[in-house]
Amino acid sequence: MTVTEEELQRIVAAAVKIALKEIKGIEEQPTNPPAEKITVNKFGKEELEDAMRIMQANRGKGDEPMVGIFWYSPGRNELFGVRSHRVSDYLHANSRTEFGSISCSEMHEDVWKKEYHRQRYKNGNIGPYVGAYEMTPRGRIFYNPETKVFTIAVGSWIEQYPQAVPIIVNEFNLNGTEYVVKTAQHWDIGQKWN
Repeated sequence: MTVTEEELQRIVAAAVKIALKEIKGIEEQPTNPPAEKITVNKFGKEELEDAMRIMQANRGKGDEPMVGIFWYSPGRNELFGVRSHRVSDYLHANSRTEFGSISCSEMHEDVWKKEYHRQRYKNGNIGPYVGAYEMTPRGRIFYNPETKVFTIAVGSWIEQYPQAVPIIVNEFNLNGTEYVVKTAQHWDIGQKWN
């Protein structure tokens, strides 16, 4: 019988949970509200028609260029923790800043904390959120509506992992757009928000 690394991690996590429960008397807390406290209603005819119109209007917009944040896993050569938003949503909301560029409101530190705790308590601490948020390569995508140029903002880690650029471009649908890759100390490995 062959066991994949992922299956082995799940088995070990389950065994650790059982051992902790027996040793320390830890009981798992229910994460969902009791069924009797949930109210379920049906869509009305007009409400459903409105919902269908909204979904139809959004068709094809998933391929629009986006701004956001990400982390890069060199070992897996993939992004994770991606938070992305269509540029058109920001432009329609007139959310231009006095600084000339737009980006998402999520912050790396906040997203990491949330995902770290979710991973720790729901996934048996199995996943990519290990250690401090600034110790993994990360970056942010900005868009300047005046120049129509996207900026891939990363740390100097990109020089060691240039293969991450096409992955970032694909994830944020930047193919066919004008973009630049810029480094700054802020996104260097080990650099926290100052």
